[in-house]
Amino acid sequence: MFGKKNLNGDLMLSKEIEDLANIAELGDNEDKAGTEHVAEPIDIAPADTFESLATPIIAKPSVLSQGCEFEGKIRSSGTLIISGHVIGSLTAKDITIENDGFVDGEIQADSLTVKGNALGEIRCRELTVGPIAKVDANSYFDTIQVQRGGKISGILNKS
Repeated sequence: MFGKKNLNGDLMLSKEIEDLANIAELGDNEDKAGTEHVAEPIDIAPADTFESLATPIIAKPSVLSQGCEFEGKIRSSGTLIISGHVIGSLTAKDITIENDGFVDGEIQADSLTVKGNALGEIRCRELTVGPIAKVDANSYFDTIQVQRGGKISGILNKS
């Protein structure tokens, strides 16, 4: 059904392509009977009509892979997955520090899962410390879960 583009680079429907071919054969804007063809006006819906149909933007996970080092601030409205090394601050809805991940700095999240190493200060609603994780931080949280083998030290503050 699609396949050709007009002068603006927009794809045209096959019916539009057929109409253009017929007009081109006849020359200018007249058909065999001498009738002039004029494009019919179309109604365009106001811009706000489509706002309610728009889907919310869902941020894809941001990943700092193993072998990467970052120094500074990282902010995300979605998920951060850290497998590399970060020195600085992390702010996101959900943060996972993977087994090979290391963060030294401030961490703020709704949900924080530490499977690797975290140092500094942690502020979150849900804190999960994995079985081989090491956390040495002043931690502020609503709920905490430390899996068997996980190590946590520092000041622990339940909000």
